[in-house]
Parts: sequence; structure tokens; C-alpha cells
Amino acid sequence: MDIKQLGVFLISKVSFLQKIFKSKVDYCRVSLHDVLKDELYRIDDITAQDLMLEDFEKKYNHTITSCGSNLFNYWLYTIKDRQQVIQLQKDMQTLCADASFDYIKHCLKKYVGKQKQNNFVRDLWNGFSIYNFVINNFFCLYLFNITLNIALSLFFTKYIAAFIVLFFLLNFLMFLATNRFISHVTSSIGYFLSICYALKKISKKTDLNLLNKTPDYKKFSRLSFYAVFFKDGTGGPSSGDIFSILLDYLRIFFAMELFSFKMVEKTILNNLELVREIYLYTGYIDCLINSDSIIKKCNCCLTEFNEKSRTSIDFENLKNPFIDGCTGQSRSIDRSIIITGLNMSGKTSFMKSVALNQIIATSFGFAFADRYSTQTVDVVSSICINDQLLEGKSRYYAEAERLMNLKETISSHKCLCVIDEILSGTNSEERIFGSTKILLDFAKSDSLLIAATHDLQIADNIKEIYCPVYFDGETVGSRIIFDYVIKDGIVSKKNGLLILKLLGL
Repeated sequence: MDIKQLGVFLISKVSFLQKIFKSKVDYCRVSLHDVLKDELYRIDDITAQDLMLEDFEKKYNHTITSCGSNLFNYWLYTIKDRQQVIQLQKDMQTLCADASFDYIKHCLKKYVGKQKQNNFVRDLWNGFSIYNFVINNFFCLYLFNITLNIALSLFFTKYIAAFIVLFFLLNFLMFLATNRFISHVTSSIGYFLSICYALKKISKKTDLNLLNKTPDYKKFSRLSFYAVFFKDGTGGPSSGDIFSILLDYLRIFFAMELFSFKMVEKTILNNLELVREIYLYTGYIDCLINSDSIIKKCNCCLTEFNEKSRTSIDFENLKNPFIDGCTGQSRSIDRSIIITGLNMSGKTSFMKSVALNQIIATSFGFAFADRYSTQTVDVVSSICINDQLLEGKSRYYAEAERLMNLKETISSHKCLCVIDEILSGTNSEERIFGSTKILLDFAKSDSLLIAATHDLQIADNIKEIYCPVYFDGETVGSRIIFDYVIKDGIVSKKNGLLILKLLGL
């Protein structure tokens, strides 16, 4: 064999070894939106941005646990069917009426809380988010290590001490090859076990009669013992604790970390569906507690469902969740409406209030109102459309493209569709003609539309199909006073130039 052939041979062997010891870790960001598909509708990105769903989550997501926080996020961006919402309301009333309600909150806060590292859904939902040759073949490698050193000790008895060292050395090498991978999912395993422990404590106090019974967390009771050998913060010379130092040597040189991890892995993979049920059940309880807190603090009402043939929304004293001291609105909307009004009088705020409350009402089962009656419909919007310079799209083109998407959506199923300042990116003549045609075309669907415009001609053109309403105000000296109350008809006032004058323009 010449040097060239030897080089090719060695390269092939290195490549072979690389394939054997190839390892990978999944660092992808995974949420419940990626793994759950039990919603009726899902809010699209543009609607979510228009209605400030991210801001709503920041303000009202005060869940205790990470599983509750993740489920809150999933609920906010999805719409349930009627029966799901009604059952959710029943479970919330049952939970809040339970004598152990405060104790349940205490257990979730004390034993579960928020996951500080990593991501449970990514790490455990579909199995472990790591791949490592040594981990996957640990038992075979461990058996080989034992067999090899016993055999060598029998043949070379005077070197038995060396073979004992070799045994520990090989275990140490396996530890080095796997520790960072095990550490990657350690936090999620520990978090899951803390959930099981909290459910154990809660079950001793009460037997919650919710739609779903408490999952069988007892199947994982033995895992707490195994987890000690790879738990974060356990062992290490710097601990100053004799027991921890001893434990650290055991898990490294006797491969206890790997052995324990494999036992935990086997149990979790064999009961993966149950793992998911436990996670969602705990998040469900947490979200119900959070919803109860919002209802009491903000004087919200539970959602009612009507049986009307056409899409209809009725509400009393409806408020915007973002506006403190918001003027409540009362209205029965059983056909599409066109809104006109003065600048800053409340047109856009009203549209957002109705659309956002519709999502909350059919996701969480309550609304920011004294009474809210509705049906389960999708919610779509075109409110804050901007140009897309990187894609070479003007504001007008982007808005026209969005309107085409809305047309397809409202034609396929019932929706609440809100449109603010339709075709605002073009000239007045084309805007009036195009908007009139589009809104009349949209009205042919079974969906409910709420549109707003400053062009009174548009409102006049479609007033036979759309119910015209308006917002106005009064000029008092150098001030404009708004009452923010919706009224029937088309506005007869203007204030655009007055606002410019007040600003010194």
C-alpha cells in the first residue's frame, strides 16, 4: 500500500468514525402553535399585528407557570368552537368554586413556576430534542466496557488495577461525550417532574371535576430518584457538600448519569402522550386561574352564544382592554356597518375593540363588557397596512393584496372582517369608486364587515347595504371635545383642518 492509498484509507476510517459519533442538538424555537391543531380558526399575522395581540399578552398574561403562559399564547392566537368555549367556562366556574382554589395557586407557584432554561415543548413534546451515538447505544457500550475489562483482568491478572482504571476512564469518556447533550434537556425533565409533584400535592387536597380528569402523574413517580444523578446543580467539587461530591464521582466514573438518563428517557418515550396531557392539564388550570383574575379585576362578562341565522354580535358597555376609563359601547350588530366620523373621535378604537373582544370571547370565554353575545367566527382585518420596500410593494399594492386575501377568506367561511380607511393609498376619485365596489362585493358573503372611511361619499353609496354609524365631537373654543359614543347615520362635521391649526400648522 503506497502513501496515497494509505491516506485514502485513513480518511475513510475518520469519516466512518465521524458518522458513528455524530451528534446533534435541536435549538429550534418551538411553541404549542407548532404541535397543537385543535383550534377552529387561527389568527393570521396581519390581524394579530392590527389588533395588538402581542401587547395584550404582555398586559394580561399573568399565568403562574410556563405551561400556562404557553397555553395562554396559543389560546390568544386561536379561536375555539362553541362547545369548547362553553366547557371552558364550566371548568373555570368549577375550579374557582373549589374550596382548595387558593391552595392550587400556591402549589403551582411554589412547586412549578416558570421554566428558567430551555423549552419543554421543543425538548420533550415529540421525544427528546437531542441525538447522540453514545446515549443511543449506552447499554451496549457499557456492557462492552464491563466485558472487556473483566476479560482482560482474567487473562492479565497482575494488571487488574490498570483495567479498573481503564473501566473508569472509558466511563469518563462517555460522560464527556454526552454530558452537554443530557444537560440540554435536563431543565425540561426537571420541570416536568415538578409539574407531577404539584399535581400530587393538589390531588391530596381536592379532586377537580373538570372536563379532563387529572392525568396519571403517578407513572412518573420513580423518575425523581433517577433525575438526581443528572439534575442541574447536583454534585461538583465546588459544592462543599461531601454527599454531592460523592454523587458527582458516582455519576461520572460509574456512568450513573447515563444509566439514570436512559431510565428516564425510556419511561417518558413510552408514555409520551401522557406527558403531553400532564403539561396541557397544568397549563389549562393555570389559564383558568388567570382568566378568573382578569374577569374579577376588569369586570368582564362570560361569553354568550346566540342562535341567529346570520352572523350577529350583541354587546353592552363594551370596552377596549388597552384604554383605561374607556367609554363603553352598546350595540347590536346583525348586518355590516360603515363608520364615518371626525379624526380622533374613536372610529378605529371601536373597530379594534369589537374585533379584539370577539377573539377573546371565543378563545378565553369572556369579554370586556357587561354582556357579550356572539357566534363563533374567524376574525380578519386590514387596519395598519404599510408599504413593503424590500419586496418592491407600495402601500396601495400591499393594501390591494390584503383585500384580495380577505375576499378569499370571507368567501370560504364566516368571519368578522374589519377594514380601516379602505384604499387610502390612492387618489380620491379612484378610492371612492374602488371602495364602493369592493365593499358591496364583500357584503355578498355571510361574513360581518365593519369598515371605516373619511370619504362620506363611500358611506352614502353603500348605506342601503351597510348600516351607517358615526363618531363626532364638539368644538369648544380652541379645543375639540369627543364623547366617543357611536351614533346612527353619517357624520356631518369635519375637523381635519382644525387639528392642523391647533398644532400650529
